Amino acid sequence: MEFSLESAKDLLGRTPSALDAMLRHLPEHWIRCNEGPGTWSPYQVVGHLAHLEDDDWLDRTRVILATDGRTPFRPIDREAGFSRFDGWTLDALLDRFASTRRANLVELDVLVAPGDLDSEGHHPDFGSITLSQLLATWVVHDMNHLGQIVKTMAKQYGDAVGPWRQYLPIIDAM
Repeated sequence: MEFSLESAKDLLGRTPSALDAMLRHLPEHWIRCNEGPGTWSPYQVVGHLAHLEDDDWLDRTRVILATDGRTPFRPIDREAGFSRFDGWTLDALLDRFASTRRANLVELDVLVAPGDLDSEGHHPDFGSITLSQLLATWVVHDMNHLGQIVKTMAKQYGDAVGPWRQYLPIIDAM
């Protein structure tokens, strides 16, 4: 499928509601569960998303539009949201993510026109990338983390499902 700015914005606008429906008001054992050492809990995933919403996607969009590939993006600390939002309730974090995402989508409408999508940026690891690739990655990044949350939570009942496990590949997904 070819990238569509309108379709991307539509999907990006749905992520906060999806997270809210999945996580708000759940007991701590669901939002703090993980898959073992070095894995993230649903709470940490939301912190990561909120951090990148503040400090990544639109910042990189602005860099692309202002410099057309002449200025490399600054590296992102993927776990910075863990300490940044330490002590926040999940409900407050979900609210923060939703409000920032709404504001970012309004700004994206102002910043980006369809003719800008071929503008280039410079990623510190990947080299030359286009604005459409960055925006498509933003969408898939959301989907990846929604899947991560679902997988992490499903694995909590890995043994409890008994013989049905053979029909539930999410439990054994890496």
